[in-house]
Amino acid sequence: MAKIFDANLEFVREDDYVEYFLFPELIGTSSNIDDESMEDVRKQLENIKDNYMALVGDLIKERKYIWHKDEFQLLVRTCSKQELLLNDEVTKMTANTTESKMAKEQHEAVVLPPHLHGVTHYGDNIADEWFVVFLLTEVTKTFTNCVARIIDADGEFLLIEAADVLPKWANPDTCEQRVYLSQGYLHLVQNSPSNTKQTMPVESAITKIRSNPTLYRVSKEIQCCVDKRLKEFESVDNLALHHQIVRLPLGVAILLKKRPSLIAAAVRAFCERDAIDMKACRSMRYFPPEQRVRTNVCFTRCLYAMIMHTDYTPDRKIGWHLNATPNSEEYKEDLLGIKLACGFEILASQAKDIQADANSPAWKAYVKSLLTKGYFRDNIEGSAEYQRLVEQAEAYFAANQTRFRTAAVVGTEILDLLKQTGTNADELRDEENNLKLSDPDDWLNVSVEELDAMLVDRYGPKKIYKSNGDLNAEEFTKNISEFLEKQSAFEGIERDSDDVTSNDEEPNINKKEKFGAKVKKNLSMRKACRQNPLETSLPVSERDESFSTQVRNFLEFTIPEDTWDSQSEMSDYEDEDDIEHNFSSMAGADRQIDADIKAYMDEMDKELAKTTIGQTFVTTQQKRTIKTKTTSSAPEAGDDDFDDIEAFEPININVNTLKSMMDSYKSQLGGAGPVTHLLNAMGAGMSAAATEEPKDLSESTV
Repeated sequence: MAKIFDANLEFVREDDYVEYFLFPELIGTSSNIDDESMEDVRKQLENIKDNYMALVGDLIKERKYIWHKDEFQLLVRTCSKQELLLNDEVTKMTANTTESKMAKEQHEAVVLPPHLHGVTHYGDNIADEWFVVFLLTEVTKTFTNCVARIIDADGEFLLIEAADVLPKWANPDTCEQRVYLSQGYLHLVQNSPSNTKQTMPVESAITKIRSNPTLYRVSKEIQCCVDKRLKEFESVDNLALHHQIVRLPLGVAILLKKRPSLIAAAVRAFCERDAIDMKACRSMRYFPPEQRVRTNVCFTRCLYAMIMHTDYTPDRKIGWHLNATPNSEEYKEDLLGIKLACGFEILASQAKDIQADANSPAWKAYVKSLLTKGYFRDNIEGSAEYQRLVEQAEAYFAANQTRFRTAAVVGTEILDLLKQTGTNADELRDEENNLKLSDPDDWLNVSVEELDAMLVDRYGPKKIYKSNGDLNAEEFTKNISEFLEKQSAFEGIERDSDDVTSNDEEPNINKKEKFGAKVKKNLSMRKACRQNPLETSLPVSERDESFSTQVRNFLEFTIPEDTWDSQSEMSDYEDEDDIEHNFSSMAGADRQIDADIKAYMDEMDKELAKTTIGQTFVTTQQKRTIKTKTTSSAPEAGDDDFDDIEAFEPININVNTLKSMMDSYKSQLGGAGPVTHLLNAMGAGMSAAATEEPKDLSESTV
């Protein structure tokens, strides 16, 4: 939860944190309770926290999980006035200014009931964020009266994961403080149509969920998107770990044996080192290189990749000697050990005691903010009550300073462990003969094809076709038309016409379908649309809209069907009126075609009539002729023109479109090209069978 005002205890958060709130059902809580009752609430929260952390600790221990930066942690928050002052979350507001009124309204929206709170920085390993979600899911599943909320720098990131299947009303503005975890399921408290911009208070949302445990559960599609990310944590076997034999200084080996989680801080310290840190590495005061042992070290894959791809040339003057060949396993063990030793040395050199030092700038700023807010009330400085408040503030300040795993905190922990732990070199040297083999690290190398497959699987378009290749030709060409009709904007593809259609639009759609059933599409419109002289004088925005309109026109441009079997020859001339009527209708509609294009089409038809281009298209009659080739005979040259008309069959646009695309795909030899780009954007693709010549291409199957 973002603070309303700047807080001295608040760390400068980057984009790598996840914040979570757990709201258990407490006994004897109300909006206005005295200090004695608030102490009872604190005791309840402390007991509940112990139960939650016991469950979380078992889940972490079973999976041998290594946190990249901060661990999962919970702090008790009673949200009392004194606690808010200590946490620097409220300031004095003047009710006469517009800004203060807005701040008050915002403050009311984020006022929380007593709860457990935690913040975890996950650094470069986003898996930590989703592991926190998994832990909260298990907590709410085990303790059914608990409702949890989790956010990060992007806000309600759980909905971002399911962005493709969210309801239409859901967006970042309407979903703030409406996403919760309860009983192991994701809940979305639906917004009211009349209050789409209003932020729902957290307490109101929790009450709604507890009153109707199943009413606000998200759809199966949304839940599946979240469960897919949590699936890797369900198994006790942690596949994200990498075990490697490393040759380490004796002190580092003992520390990792005692506390394996220190590997994360050491790797980060080495990879993020600066010139000052390198001064500590040149002395190696705490971890000299003289005594080294081979031992098994457990990395996360993220940490292993980081340290492996960080270049470092050891200084021989310090005592680091790399005698093996660079590509050997022994060389890798030595170099990794040197890097880890430098990381531990950097951490140990930054250790310092975190206390409420009277001369500390942070402590001085904190006390100043407490004085400004009236934390000490009217107590005289030096009085017993004043001293009690100071001690309480010191304890709160020290607890929050050590809350996050900074280098100073970890360094202090390392020095304390070195003092407490004895160095038993003989035991470690005995283990050198029984070490587990290192895991293969070929997963570090990803081919271009594997990377493309991962990107398509994670971020690729939605698959809209079956994998067996069975597809109706008419449906396929219809989907191409619909795909080209979609307009792309900075918020994505507009698909309103695909999902919801108002009653006013239904007559137009029915009219379009009836009109399209009477006529056939003409592919020559593409060239005509490109040469429309009216487009050059339009502004860019209008040209873009006009272009998309003409692309749709090209797909829907039609030629009237013939009625050669009419009873009267004179009645056939009435079809010319139908043609003119069709053009008039199209010109009056949204997708109108200019008269210049009609004239262009007439000229083009005259030129094409002198060629044999029409014979290259597949028609129903041509297909029938191919099937009965042995029994059919060619027409004589002296046949009447009317016989040619009788034998005329209209071109099947659906089949010809598919045939052209398949021919183009074969000419590309499976490589990149217009057809593959179009199909990939649509979420489709041709199988290997498409490279073979189709024996029987029809409109029913492809």
